[in-house]
Amino acid sequence: MRNTLRYSAAALLLTLGGCEISNQPAAVPEANTAALNDEFTKDYLTTSKEVEKDFYLFESKTGAYTMLFPADAVISKEFNETRETFYETIVYGAERKDADIMADATFENKPQTQDIESNLDLLSTAVGYTGEYKEFKEKDKRIYYAKERSEIDGAISYTFFSFIKSEGDHQAVEFIYNAACEKSDKACPSEESIQEKTALKIMKSVTFK
Repeated sequence: MRNTLRYSAAALLLTLGGCEISNQPAAVPEANTAALNDEFTKDYLTTSKEVEKDFYLFESKTGAYTMLFPADAVISKEFNETRETFYETIVYGAERKDADIMADATFENKPQTQDIESNLDLLSTAVGYTGEYKEFKEKDKRIYYAKERSEIDGAISYTFFSFIKSEGDHQAVEFIYNAACEKSDKACPSEESIQEKTALKIMKSVTFK
């Protein structure tokens, strides 16, 4: 499921001081968010109205699932692939005052998604994680969740990741949410709980059709 090289390249863009895909003009009208400003991103949104404060509703091009999408984020054209209705991967990013965000969602609808252990091994390899996962049920899906903290060149990186498996069929989404802030920023340590709350909110919002 995971294209490790693709994710590493995306993570590198973030670590080097900002996600190029999310650059937007400084002066933007209040009702005109980064997601709506970008035509490529806008094409994934079900409506131009927020479904929750600061969130739109994203719909996969496979037509298989929806999830919450941050209003200040932009989807990369480069790290993007869809194969009919059984596979899709997207990467999106956002530059914020206190942290840079990079998220990666990979959908798959194949029998191998039933092998939870193998998929968690792939996810762990992709993010360099060696720990255990928490498992919890949300409506018609199960979420296998973990998080990791690391420091690179004066920056602190918080990564929240999960394997989200639909109950009763072969649909699954692998979701990785990374927030990076400067270690010298006094607000940086508090970002972990703030960003984890956002990451979990998006993960729990995944709705399979």
